[in-house]
Amino acid sequence: MKKLLYPLLILSLLSCNQHSKEDKQPKTKAEYLQKALKSDGYKNASGSIETVKAMLDSVKKGSLDSTAAIFVYNNSIATATEQAKTVAQVEEGMKKDTAFLKAAQLKAAADLAREDSVKNKH
Repeated sequence: MKKLLYPLLILSLLSCNQHSKEDKQPKTKAEYLQKALKSDGYKNASGSIETVKAMLDSVKKGSLDSTAAIFVYNNSIATATEQAKTVAQVEEGMKKDTAFLKAAQLKAAADLAREDSVKNKH
């Protein structure tokens, strides 16, 4: 019985489709979310938040005009329907920076999953 079982076991193990580590694509939502943290879209969103925070600090110190901070916020973080007109509105909008980053991460993860789906079809 063992003489028949071991060769069948070895044959089944060898016939499994194995991928190299470089070819490994994420399969779960958590893996896509983790990979999204390294994407350009997420890095750009994070950089935009840091830039606006630094500009707000400069505005508070008086070394930068508030219109520059408002302009950068409106063109990088704010939605088309939620444009800021004052520094107070920018500061209020920046309280949602975590949600903005989470949305950027989810979008990047969805883009990665879509790209993998297209690759797997071909």
